[in-house]
Parts: sequence; C-alpha cells; structure tokens
Amino acid sequence: MKNILVIDDVSANLKYVAMVLRDQYEVTTLKSGRDALEYLNDHIPDLILLDICMQGMNGYEVMEHLKKNPATAKIPVILITAEFEEESREKGISLGAVDFINKPFEPQVLLNRIEAVWKEEE
Repeated sequence: MKNILVIDDVSANLKYVAMVLRDQYEVTTLKSGRDALEYLNDHIPDLILLDICMQGMNGYEVMEHLKKNPATAKIPVILITAEFEEESREKGISLGAVDFINKPFEPQVLLNRIEAVWKEEE
C-alpha cells in the first residue's frame, strides 16, 4: 500500500484528508513543516500533500528543503491551499510541486489527482 504524508497545521484538515485516503493508502499526518522534515530523515513516503499556509515554516519553505535534499528531492508533492492567486500556483510549481489543489476540495478530486501523479510517473 502506498504511503502518503499529509502536512497541515490545522487538525481538522488532517483528519478530513486522512478520512478520505485511509481506505486506499497508508496515511501519516504531521502538523508542521519542521516535524515533516524530521520525519523525512527516517521515512520516505510515496507522495506528500502539503499545505502552503502554516505557522512557523510555510509550505514553500518545506518545498525548498525537500528539493535540496537528494533523499527527498524526487518525492512528488501536491500543494493544498485556500489561496486562489495564480502567483501562488506558479510559485509552487516552480519549486517543484507536481500539482496544486484548492481548498475546499471534493474527496474524489483529491483521489483522482493523486492517482494522476502516479500514472504520469509510469
């Protein structure tokens, strides 16, 4: 079963995403970018769902760390955010995100976008 790491500083968001994914994927949830980077020292998930707007270290900063580390640079990252500005999407993609999903989202949209990432890798 593929493992997805979900990083968001809002507990309700983590619970919702975990509920949507749990039947098809192994899900790990973390509440901060710093916790995620520490977790990634010992674990390599198949995909990361990353919120942009977080306290402490935002999603863009997490992306920069991920892409600098050879062990994590190739992990596909889908950014999830309530931001709707095109520049947010452009910045995320330029940092290496493979997709961008706006909150709130429909569960099936999330599942379809995740599956699309792995289909593109084949």
